[in-house]
Amino acid sequence: MPKQNRKRKHETQPNDVEYEILAPKNKFKPFDEQAQAEEEQLSMILFGGSSNFLKSLEEAEQENVSAPMVSTPDSGVVEDDSDDSEDRCRKPAWMDEDDDGIEVGHALDAQGRRLPRGGINERSNQYSNLLKHKYETVVGTPSWASLKKNRDYASDSDEEILQTCGFIKKTVKQNLPQTTIEFKKVKDLNSETLSEGIINCIEFHPKSTAALVAGNSGIVSLFAVDGKRNNKLHSIAFERFPILCAYFAHDGNEAILGSRQSHIYSYDLMAAKAIKVPLPHGLTQCKKFVLSPDSKFMAVAGKWGEVHILSSRTKERMGLLKQDNDVTALAFSPSGNLLYGHSNTGEVTIWDMNMGRVRHKWIDEGCLQGSTLSMSSSNQFIAAGSSQGIVNLYGVEDVLQNNLPKPRKTIFNLTTAISDLKFNSSSETFAFCSTDIENSVRLFHVGSGTVFSNFPPFGTKLGHISAINFSPGSGYIAFGNKKSVVSLYRLKHFKNY
Repeated sequence: MPKQNRKRKHETQPNDVEYEILAPKNKFKPFDEQAQAEEEQLSMILFGGSSNFLKSLEEAEQENVSAPMVSTPDSGVVEDDSDDSEDRCRKPAWMDEDDDGIEVGHALDAQGRRLPRGGINERSNQYSNLLKHKYETVVGTPSWASLKKNRDYASDSDEEILQTCGFIKKTVKQNLPQTTIEFKKVKDLNSETLSEGIINCIEFHPKSTAALVAGNSGIVSLFAVDGKRNNKLHSIAFERFPILCAYFAHDGNEAILGSRQSHIYSYDLMAAKAIKVPLPHGLTQCKKFVLSPDSKFMAVAGKWGEVHILSSRTKERMGLLKQDNDVTALAFSPSGNLLYGHSNTGEVTIWDMNMGRVRHKWIDEGCLQGSTLSMSSSNQFIAAGSSQGIVNLYGVEDVLQNNLPKPRKTIFNLTTAISDLKFNSSSETFAFCSTDIENSVRLFHVGSGTVFSNFPPFGTKLGHISAINFSPGSGYIAFGNKKSVVSLYRLKHFKNY
């Protein structure tokens, strides 16, 4: 390095720290007359001078206006000879030929598990069709996976996949419409049996498209729910055991059946076998019970205001809770840490399951005798029905903080005792019914605080409704009556099962 440059570098650095400047050097020459002459000569060679260049641009513009657009590999224009009114059909990008040879029976044997027989679960069916059916009923068919697409589909398929992943672009959820609801009457759920007697229990399986129906005749039937055939999967009869209450366990492998007897039945769905289980000492019947959301606890209403807490796995007693009056209805909170108990005096008791004691008590406004309770899955609302036909809708925070909470809505549509009350899975609506009068059922829209005016439809013969329930995705709602008929409706707003 020359001494002069080295000296200048030290002068600009107060700490005498040498460094190297990495800035690019200027390679451009000054724009002098010689450079300008060279540029004009080059322009003349390429474009024929500035005047000729402008003239060429005008001619090119006129050609683009008059000439039709031609499809070339590099032009970016793709000709489409298909009719605009027809859908574009695509082929799957990839298919595994080995999957076509696997049957349901071979796959289940290799996995060491069982499924209820019949319908899509038939052992001779293709296993790939079973998996596809399971995915579509639980998740639905994404629009990007559809083989038929309309021509107005503007976005790129890859872009749409990213948009529907959830964490990149949220899809707008459509709220349940007010005043009216779209529905369709489909085939009765138990049309193949009609032998369950007065329907007391309708339970949809939490993990598959199956449902349990049971009643006073002591017969339990399982059906594959599809709305078209509703094939019977299995039936089992229990002698001198009218089934008054039944629930699926959280894992879906067991159904617990209760009656007015001093024993219950545990029905293993995988083995299709029922096990008789005696109740603990001091508990003489099990006609009213609920399971905690995680199926860890089983709360059974006893005599004189007692609530027996059993282990749902071993059926052994784990504790005893007490309220001042007879228990008429029980309901767990969605987290399972609280248990609500209605009474024959209108007082509702809240127990803390972790502490095993009463946490709070409150009075159901205008209720002389409670009959039903139901908690929304969002843990925002609790609905209480009475023997006078009144349903009160409360906010959960209101009942936890006040002894005399004010209902957010009081529903007077029915005039006889409320026999059943259920929220749907999205907490947007709930259904309530009364057994004493035919067709006494209503669907309530929580957001607007009104019942749907078009349900039940005029002229419908649902009979004396004794049990109601929604499917896990609210796609179906079922009504059981005293004549052993379970009417099934498809709620079109809810796309999944």
